[in-house]
Amino acid sequence: MQYLVVIGKTPNNYDADAPDVLGCVATARTLPKMKKLIREALEFHLEAMIEDGDPLPEPTARAAVVEGYNVVIHREGGAWKAFVEEIFPFMVAADTPERAESLMREVLPGYLSDLRDNETPAPEPSSHVVYVDVTLPVPA
Repeated sequence: MQYLVVIGKTPNNYDADAPDVLGCVATARTLPKMKKLIREALEFHLEAMIEDGDPLPEPTARAAVVEGYNVVIHREGGAWKAFVEEIFPFMVAADTPERAESLMREVLPGYLSDLRDNETPAPEPSSHVVYVDVTLPVPA
């Protein structure tokens, strides 16, 4: 299975989460270490779900680039949400992933323009989006 992972940069380290796998997070000082740790965290989290008899989450999250930012599009509850890691909690919601992406393409430029008009610097794009292949044991 392949899951989208969002890796953010903080002043002292990197943090990562997989929007499709709630509660699966990791932190590390370097990007290569972060990629290794989030893969291990995903495998551990999903293996625990298998052992507990819980259904595995479908990998549905995806990403798009808008105005130089990585936009993450994922299902949350009954809606599709799109957000930018650096500008959280700014997000949009829609009934399909395509519409969520389209809405973000419509509103993000205006939001960034409003920041500039108010002489507020927009945060620099710094997040990474990667797809992580996870190999899971076959349930007994």
